[in-house]
Amino acid sequence: MANYVTGKVARVYTDRGGTYIRLEGLASNVSPRDGYFLLQTTHPNYNSLYSLLLTAATNRLDLQIRTVDEISPGLHAVVAYMVVDW
Repeated sequence: MANYVTGKVARVYTDRGGTYIRLEGLASNVSPRDGYFLLQTTHPNYNSLYSLLLTAATNRLDLQIRTVDEISPGLHAVVAYMVVDW
Protein backbone atom coordinates (compact mmCIF):
# COMPACT_ATOMS: atom_id res chain seq x y z
CA MET A 1 0.00 0.00 0.00
CA ALA A 2 0.99 3.63 -0.45
CA ASN A 3 0.91 6.65 1.81
CA TYR A 4 0.60 9.32 -0.88
CA VAL A 5 -1.46 10.00 -4.00
CA THR A 6 -1.65 12.72 -6.63
CA GLY A 7 -4.68 13.89 -8.59
CA LYS A 8 -7.12 16.66 -9.33
CA VAL A 9 -9.66 17.58 -6.67
CA ALA A 10 -13.06 16.11 -7.48
CA ARG A 11 -14.99 17.02 -4.33
CA VAL A 12 -14.53 18.80 -1.00
CA TYR A 13 -16.88 18.92 1.96
CA THR A 14 -16.49 19.95 5.58
CA ASP A 15 -18.02 18.97 8.89
CA ARG A 16 -17.09 19.31 12.57
CA GLY A 17 -14.22 16.84 12.27
CA GLY A 18 -12.53 18.44 9.31
CA THR A 19 -12.47 18.63 5.56
CA TYR A 20 -12.97 15.58 3.35
CA ILE A 21 -11.20 15.51 -0.01
CA ARG A 22 -11.84 13.24 -2.99
CA LEU A 23 -9.42 13.11 -5.91
CA GLU A 24 -10.29 12.08 -9.47
CA GLY A 25 -9.35 8.72 -10.93
CA LEU A 26 -7.62 6.97 -8.05
CA ALA A 27 -6.90 3.27 -8.42
CA SER A 28 -8.80 1.11 -5.94
CA ASN A 29 -5.59 0.06 -4.19
CA VAL A 30 -4.84 3.69 -3.20
CA SER A 31 -8.39 4.78 -2.45
CA PRO A 32 -9.38 5.25 1.20
CA ARG A 33 -12.80 4.61 2.74
CA ASP A 34 -15.52 6.05 0.53
CA GLY A 35 -12.72 7.62 -1.55
CA TYR A 36 -12.10 10.45 0.95
CA PHE A 37 -8.99 11.83 2.60
CA LEU A 38 -9.49 13.67 5.91
CA LEU A 39 -7.82 16.97 6.74
CA GLN A 40 -8.52 17.26 10.46
CA THR A 41 -9.36 20.63 11.99
CA THR A 42 -6.80 19.84 14.71
CA HIS A 43 -3.95 19.74 12.18
CA PRO A 44 -1.47 22.49 13.17
CA ASN A 45 -1.43 23.84 9.59
CA TYR A 46 -5.14 23.36 8.88
CA ASN A 47 -5.74 26.88 7.54
CA SER A 48 -2.72 26.83 5.22
CA LEU A 49 -3.51 23.35 3.92
CA TYR A 50 -7.17 24.28 3.38
CA SER A 51 -6.07 27.33 1.36
CA LEU A 52 -3.72 25.16 -0.70
CA LEU A 53 -6.55 22.69 -1.30
CA LEU A 54 -8.89 25.43 -2.55
CA THR A 55 -6.16 26.84 -4.81
CA ALA A 56 -5.58 23.41 -6.35
CA ALA A 57 -9.30 22.82 -6.80
CA THR A 58 -10.04 26.23 -8.31
CA ASN A 59 -7.14 26.11 -10.76
CA ARG A 60 -7.46 22.37 -11.56
CA LEU A 61 -3.90 21.73 -10.40
CA ASP A 62 -2.63 18.32 -9.33
CA LEU A 63 -2.68 17.97 -5.55
CA GLN A 64 -0.39 15.48 -3.83
CA ILE A 65 -1.71 14.22 -0.51
CA ARG A 66 0.64 12.50 1.93
CA THR A 67 -1.13 10.53 4.64
CA VAL A 68 -0.19 9.76 8.24
CA ASP A 69 -0.60 6.00 7.72
CA GLU A 70 -0.87 3.63 4.78
CA ILE A 71 -3.98 4.22 2.65
CA SER A 72 -6.58 1.53 3.38
CA PRO A 73 -10.04 1.01 1.88
CA GLY A 74 -11.42 0.58 5.40
CA LEU A 75 -10.44 3.99 6.79
CA HIS A 76 -10.50 7.64 5.81
CA ALA A 77 -6.85 8.48 5.19
CA VAL A 78 -5.72 11.29 7.50
CA VAL A 79 -3.72 14.02 5.76
CA ALA A 80 -0.17 14.65 6.99
CA TYR A 81 0.63 17.30 4.37
CA MET A 82 -0.19 18.36 0.80
CA VAL A 83 1.88 19.63 -2.13
CA VAL A 84 1.02 21.58 -5.29
CA ASP A 85 3.55 22.20 -8.05
CA TRP A 86 3.11 25.17 -10.37
